[in-house]
Order: sequence, then C-alpha cells, then structure tokens
Amino acid sequence: MSAVFTLKTQDEVDALWAGEAFAPAFARSVQPALAVLCMTVGLVYAAKYAVTRRAAGREALYAVVASAALGLGAVVGVQALGLYL
Repeated sequence: MSAVFTLKTQDEVDALWAGEAFAPAFARSVQPALAVLCMTVGLVYAAKYAVTRRAAGREALYAVVASAALGLGAVVGVQALGLYL
C-alpha cells in the first residue's frame, strides 16, 4: 500500500517542505583553511604510508589517518565551495 498525497494549494506545499536552514559544522571563513590543512595532513601520511615497509601496524595507522584526513579535507573543501553534501 502506498499513500497518495494530493496538494491543492501552494500553502500546503510550503507546509510540507517547511524546515530550518542548514547550518554548517564549521564557519564558512574557516572552511578553506581547514580543507587545506586536512588535505596536507592526509598527503603527508599517504607519503609515509608509501615509504613504510615491513611494519604492518604503522602501515595500517598511516593508511587510516591518511584516508580520514583526505576524506574530511575533501568534504570540507566541497563545503567551502558552497556544496553541502
């Protein structure tokens, strides 16, 4: 069974879509610097991962830190451009 909604007026549509505006976690003035910082940290740890040999624990640590920092840097960078995903 599916519910079918019939909206007849613009006020009904507005009431359905009413909500609060999105507020980013970081201030817009901080986002570009934070994105660059996270990407830099991620690239440094990715480089450490690339040159580390025969140390499985350190390789795993560097990989986790690099991927988390690069991921956060990418999301914050996109937010700095105005796209909120």
